[in-house]
Amino acid sequence: MVAECAEVTQRAAARTERARADIEVSRAGIEAARKRQEEAVARQEVATATLQESEARWEEMRQEHARRADERRERTDAIIAELRDQRDERRALLEALFKVMDRLD
Repeated sequence: MVAECAEVTQRAAARTERARADIEVSRAGIEAARKRQEEAVARQEVATATLQESEARWEEMRQEHARRADERRERTDAIIAELRDQRDERRALLEALFKVMDRLD
């Protein structure tokens, strides 16, 4: 009976050792997964920072484009106003010429 108890104890000890080995393997796997997760978080933080920089540059470019578009619009409006003034002056000159021509007839 002592031998039987010793055998049961020995099998239990062997199972305990296998369980400990499995636990160590699991811990190593968990540690590797944790390390990969930390690396992924670090990469994501870098990507987020890069994206924020890109968005800031894009916003600056968008504002610059809008400013230039406003300047072009103002210049175009000024040119159109000048052409209208010149058209009115030409019309007035033509009317004056026609009046002179009518008087000469």
